[in-house]
Amino acid sequence: MSDTREKKPAADNTGKIIIYIAVVLLGISLGSILFRHLREDPEEIYKKNSNMRVEVLNGCGINRLALKVTNALRKQGFNVVTIGNTQESDFEETVIIERSDENMKNARYFAGRIGCHNIGKDIDPALYIEVTLIIGKDYEKIFKDIENEF
Repeated sequence: MSDTREKKPAADNTGKIIIYIAVVLLGISLGSILFRHLREDPEEIYKKNSNMRVEVLNGCGINRLALKVTNALRKQGFNVVTIGNTQESDFEETVIIERSDENMKNARYFAGRIGCHNIGKDIDPALYIEVTLIIGKDYEKIFKDIENEF
């Protein structure tokens, strides 16, 4: 009996292997390029942070909390220019208020840096700040270990 199945030439399999290797190498190259472009330079972050003027207000009434948060923000390079308390001490949630940009780019950037997603807008160029941070009773979610600050 004769075998009617035809054998595929070895060149067909070699071609597939070369294509697979090329795809893998291309993927590795693209991944490397993306990693270099998406990786944030700590010096650039610190420089960008230092250009942002921030007001920190204690909205939950815990003694010296605004000062502790200010210290933590300054370690990240933020330019905290005003520290104080809100008139009311019953803010349940921490909030970031945009003060200078209608598109809220400063508040979004700051929120991303500290991990707070509660942002609002109250533009007031007379304040000469980019964002106001009002610290709420949920501060431990955002500023972990803040009680250890001095």
